[in-house]
Amino acid sequence: MAIKLFFNQISIQNKQIVPNTSPIIFVANHPNFFMDPLIIGSYCPRQLYFFAKSTLFNSPLKKRILTRLNLVPVYRKIDDKENMGGNVNSFNKGYRILENNGAFLIFPEGISVGKRVLGKIKTGAARIGLEAELKNDFALNIVIIPIGLSYSDQVRFRSNIMIRFGSPIELSKFEKEYKTNEVETVKKVTLIIEKSLNNLTNYYQTDQIEDIVQGLELIYKMELMTELGMEVDNKNDDFIISKILTDAVQWYKDNEPALIIEFREKLNEYIDLLKQLDIRDEFLDPVRQEKRGWGKTKTILFLVIGSPLFIWGIITNYIPYILPRVLVEITNKDQSEEASWKLIYGFIFFVFYYAVSITFIWKLTQNIFLTILFISSLIPSGDFALYYSKNINKYKQHVKFLSIFYKKRSLIFEIIQRRIELLQFIEKSKNRYLQTIK
Repeated sequence: MAIKLFFNQISIQNKQIVPNTSPIIFVANHPNFFMDPLIIGSYCPRQLYFFAKSTLFNSPLKKRILTRLNLVPVYRKIDDKENMGGNVNSFNKGYRILENNGAFLIFPEGISVGKRVLGKIKTGAARIGLEAELKNDFALNIVIIPIGLSYSDQVRFRSNIMIRFGSPIELSKFEKEYKTNEVETVKKVTLIIEKSLNNLTNYYQTDQIEDIVQGLELIYKMELMTELGMEVDNKNDDFIISKILTDAVQWYKDNEPALIIEFREKLNEYIDLLKQLDIRDEFLDPVRQEKRGWGKTKTILFLVIGSPLFIWGIITNYIPYILPRVLVEITNKDQSEEASWKLIYGFIFFVFYYAVSITFIWKLTQNIFLTILFISSLIPSGDFALYYSKNINKYKQHVKFLSIFYKKRSLIFEIIQRRIELLQFIEKSKNRYLQTIK
């Protein structure tokens, strides 16, 4: 329930491919420290054990609680080289889970970095799976199922997330190879896992192209979706386009890095001009302006008519909404942990604030109908207040843009010209890329 409230939209693909009874090792990318296992545990059709870093088990109480929650410690070199021997017990636990047709989740990157980059994949999942098969004469039929997690924004409240289950990797097919050369077979399976996770996410292979991909998503994504006949609001279409752009930029980095440098220079010049006037690219994009749908009159009517519900949503939700953000900022949490702590703090503050508010309304009215009406208004009014505030900001920015347009037309026309040049460069590069990969 808390996860559904935290995220705006959760899209799940290919969950039906997960076997109901076979032993399974799930492997997933790990951009969000505590949120990732919560999300997968909530939406995976199998009951899971979780392999987690041993440093979480740093007290008898934590160890007892986490063990009851089906967590299994993994000892990493970066934490404590001397305790690496503890992995023998962890691996044995993994073997027993698989031998009992169970399933567990492991994050093969080993760490959560909070970036849109897939880290180096460790061999643990392949080693546990293949060794469990060997111990049972390859009769368990273990499969490794990769899961790709893609966040529209890793730390923002009411962002979107895509969960994609990949094709099962059947370890029985590697029996002969593993019995011949264990080390090379483990490497081979690990490489397959890495390729699968890359295909299931819209992540970069390196953060050296991050600014280029983000620039393309800012300027060109919606135009490309429209050109290809895709639905702008469809999260799967959005994912596909992001993946196409990421793969194309990676290809250019590997094959024609000079074009990446040239595009970065043009992009930075354009972004600097936008910052100079403090305006957003979308106001220069006719495609996005057309997709906005609402005209000036409808927008004003919405803002006027919706203002009472907006005020009610602020009264009933603002304090528990803002406090988690303040706490996260004060405590200076790592980016990979921000969303997790916002969820934890938010759950505590919202439950407490709602409980106090409901008690107050009941004592004030002594009317069960009014109290139920108040309770039923809490979450919808909060969602509406968030939606309303976004529309206010967009309208303010639009008015600001029009004001700047009339006062500084020559500079606006210069920015538009730079944008046109960027799009021409992108279009030329796109055609060249498509011809090359045919």
